[in-house]
Amino acid sequence: MASRVQSHSAKASEAQTSTGEGNISRYLVLVSSAVRKRISQGLLDRGHRVSVAVTHIVNNLPPDGLGMSALARRAGLSLQRAGQLVAQLESDGYVRRVADDEDRRARRVIYTRRGERLLADIEVLLEEANTLLAGVVGEDRFEMLLADLAKLDAALNPDGDGVRVAIE
Repeated sequence: MASRVQSHSAKASEAQTSTGEGNISRYLVLVSSAVRKRISQGLLDRGHRVSVAVTHIVNNLPPDGLGMSALARRAGLSLQRAGQLVAQLESDGYVRRVADDEDRRARRVIYTRRGERLLADIEVLLEEANTLLAGVVGEDRFEMLLADLAKLDAALNPDGDGVRVAIE
């Protein structure tokens, strides 16, 4: 009888994983996609016409700017692809490239005033999303979830490798 219970339990577990229940990756993708969709729509509503591709650069470019090589590395992109996305943001007036103060041969990507408004709007939209999510599970549980996700990120990326998409 015990083996039949274990067998049934194992089958139920397999079914849950194959349908997505209990699959952390699926839930993280679904929640992340929903939050990104909300933020994208909020940005459109505020007059920002940014593609999903360039938001990957925005999410990895700190408010004080960054050198191109460091930005590409941080975003997990080739230097060429990062350059293409930065060029798009530059033509839309969100960023500009300037000489790096420490190494005049290097270029640093910094936000323009329009880019700073974009960051401010993203911050408001993220806060709205966080408030919504905290309202669903409760403030304390939401704070614990964020802390747990940070621990999981650190465990999966112990050397800080991997894609960093949080605005710091």
